[in-house]
Amino acid sequence: WTSPGLLPSAEMRVQESQDVDQVVPHLDTPTTDSSLIGWMTDFMGTVRGKALVSTFWLLLSLGGLLAVKSFMAALETEVPPVPGSPSYEAQAMVERYFPNTSISSAFLSGSHGNVPFVDFLSNSTCKFAYDVAPSAAGFQVTFSCSNSSALGGGCITTGDLMTELTAATEDMLYKLQNASMLNSSEVQHIIHDILPKLMPVLRQQLPYVEHCPVSSSPALTNDWLGYASFIGSQLNSTFPQCNHKVTSFATVPSQTFKKSHAVPLSGQDVNLTIKATLPGGTFWELFQDQLLADGGSTSLIAASTSSCNGKVVEAGSKEAADIANFAQTLAQQSPSTINTRVSSQTLMLQAIQEGIKETMDVSTKTMPLALLILAAMAGNLRLVLCTIINLLVCILSAILFMLPIAQHSAVSTTAPSLMIAVALAMSIDYSLFMLTRFQQEVNEGKSAEDSIKVMMATSGKIVLISGLTLMICFLCMLSLPVHFIAYMGVSAAITVFMAVLAALTLTPVLLLSFPNFFGSDRYWGLSRDGCCRRRQARESELAAQLAPQGDAFEEQIRKSCWPGFGRSIERMSVLIIVLLAAIAAPFAACSLPRFSHSAGLVPFMPANAAATHTILALQDAFGVGALFPTTLLLVPPAEAVATDENRTRWLADSCAALKSIASSLNADGIMPPFTASCFVGAMILDGNCTSVGLGEWSNVGGSHSATQVLIDYQIDPFSAEGQAWITRLRQAVSEHSDVAAWYVVGEGPSQMDASNITFAKFPVMIMLMMVVVLVLMGLAFKSVVAPLRAVFCLLWMLAVTFSLAIFVFQDGWFSFLHTTQLGPRSSGAMSWMSPCISCSVIIGLGLDYDIFYSERIVEERERGYSDSEAAIRALTATANTISAAGLIMAIAFASLLLSTTPTLNEI
Repeated sequence: WTSPGLLPSAEMRVQESQDVDQVVPHLDTPTTDSSLIGWMTDFMGTVRGKALVSTFWLLLSLGGLLAVKSFMAALETEVPPVPGSPSYEAQAMVERYFPNTSISSAFLSGSHGNVPFVDFLSNSTCKFAYDVAPSAAGFQVTFSCSNSSALGGGCITTGDLMTELTAATEDMLYKLQNASMLNSSEVQHIIHDILPKLMPVLRQQLPYVEHCPVSSSPALTNDWLGYASFIGSQLNSTFPQCNHKVTSFATVPSQTFKKSHAVPLSGQDVNLTIKATLPGGTFWELFQDQLLADGGSTSLIAASTSSCNGKVVEAGSKEAADIANFAQTLAQQSPSTINTRVSSQTLMLQAIQEGIKETMDVSTKTMPLALLILAAMAGNLRLVLCTIINLLVCILSAILFMLPIAQHSAVSTTAPSLMIAVALAMSIDYSLFMLTRFQQEVNEGKSAEDSIKVMMATSGKIVLISGLTLMICFLCMLSLPVHFIAYMGVSAAITVFMAVLAALTLTPVLLLSFPNFFGSDRYWGLSRDGCCRRRQARESELAAQLAPQGDAFEEQIRKSCWPGFGRSIERMSVLIIVLLAAIAAPFAACSLPRFSHSAGLVPFMPANAAATHTILALQDAFGVGALFPTTLLLVPPAEAVATDENRTRWLADSCAALKSIASSLNADGIMPPFTASCFVGAMILDGNCTSVGLGEWSNVGGSHSATQVLIDYQIDPFSAEGQAWITRLRQAVSEHSDVAAWYVVGEGPSQMDASNITFAKFPVMIMLMMVVVLVLMGLAFKSVVAPLRAVFCLLWMLAVTFSLAIFVFQDGWFSFLHTTQLGPRSSGAMSWMSPCISCSVIIGLGLDYDIFYSERIVEERERGYSDSEAAIRALTATANTISAAGLIMAIAFASLLLSTTPTLNEI
């Protein structure tokens, strides 16, 4: 199947009296190569070549060492919107109308003994008063309700407020009648005809409040409110150059509601204005679900910073890091009656970076074991030095080339972990291929120089073909429109390129520069040969060691178990193919259709990090929306908000649209119920329409050009249910395009678009990789059947591997181990990025061993052996190396499995 041609080579001589498989082979081993690799070998044997290669790698390594810190700082945690997607357009509009986006810190406070910070009772807690004053076109009645000793400056329920407003207005009218300013009929007309119309209109502007806040434990409540104020004052005093905003019950402001109506009095219209100013405590109940949880014993205090020195603060900037670290200090300074933890996007980024560092540490600990396997296969510990040097220069040079890419594109924080795993795997893999061949040639009596030529002509070609294929497979990830994923493929491709380049240049230069040192394997290279004796003695001992010792490979064939294994496989080839298909078919049928994916940043964070625990606690208490809110951006027509009257009318229309949207979203009975009270904006509050809501307006491009509506809904936007809800939300708002231009904004919609677009292009990426395999292997081996067999094997591996991943991470096959690394995911699905990244790794690494084995078959065929005998001899020559390489690869990627970061575990 892997022969370069369909006919025997001209050098093959078959004995007529023997079976067709019995041949008299030529045993010449290739020692020269007229190709590029041969030219490279000759050049690197010169003094100029050695100096040039050594200087090249030294400069790259020094540059990479200097670039490490900048590279890590340039990485990103958020998935940027995909160009052309709805979230991309939405994000562009947000940046246009609300350019000063902020970074936020969420303080999660809990009381000792689960004592509630505040209770809510049905009694009003403020004293009602009113005043009458003349206005330009009539008179104005001003109502107020305050109590400095009550929480929030007092509170009045909606029922009490309407009763008091009606009674006070009537009282005021009778006083005006007694003062002869109104006659009896006019008073009765206002009371019976005007007020019944005016009060409902005013009521529509007011939120519905049934309960008012009272202290359940005055000392605890005072500590709690005082701590919220303390956070704001400390931020302002420590970072005066920044704009801060603290959201808590202590910062809920009073609100003024106003309504006018023309009243005909004495033959002319008089403007009657009713103005009511309500204290902040009145609105505490409206924020109860957003800021309180666990029966009132858990509280959320949000602190946001929009800009510093007039510039937007990025989550990964130094200012953001300083504010995040100070927030941790403030959390530690909470009163003794309160336990406080803090979370922010910056702290999440720091946790992710700590997870990367942890993975790197694990890689460092697993590397000695991989190197020992390499030494055992090569039979020479000294050769491991080449691998260590190759590995270091591969990582550092890859970082150097990735730095400008990370500074100008979205490169994931998981890229370094993948780069190190790939560097560790490929550097050791390629060293294993090349150094074992070098040591084999040395053991057969060749000089170090001749052994290097054979190594480059055989294993060097394998490394070149394998590396080129793997690089192009990783670059096929560029077919995915999500740069966050695509540039992980670029980072892996650059790492593979550096590993190949180091193997083909630095390894031979090291061996050629110190041939006596690396060519000596007496006592596994632990002797003093080649380094610690006089040159003459060393050369004589080495010459004795390198004396011809017969054909070691033929001896290996006689003693090895692999020839018998190979012949058994050949006899049962049809059965084995059927068996492989029988394994893959049920796996694929039972698991692949059930594949589901999740989004969010938590899968990228170490499971044991304090920041992760805090985020999970926040999500449990207040929902994912507390950290990653989904909002609506409304851009009204310019004429709809040109005047106060038009704007009031548009607010009413947009409120009606929001109520219709809520109704359509709740039509299918999703849980929890979605109602109009989930919207909080300038036109709606607590499910009621208003013209003085809490929404923020933008004045970019004109007054009141856009506004945002917050969605407070207890659903995880990163879950499958949340993504289905976002899809329905987009459909619902599109039906009200006559009211405004609607945009659904948030991390949830952004990642949903990214994942959907990625998986829509995922088959294209796999198809491109298969085309790469067909073309490169066809050209390399001059065969049609060989690449087809490779594609079949790769597709089999993909089906079985992804099926097993579904069984493990979705179905929890290994949950009995009680490990987070191999346990079922809390979301019930793998991270959407894991399959995209691991697919390229599976294809590339699967081809690596395939090419190594196939190339040796070609070499044996060129020696004159038949296809069958060449395959068996190649198996004997490569099986141990492939097994060792696979073990080394498993050890290299074990660092990702042993990591506490879920996404890395899945990869």
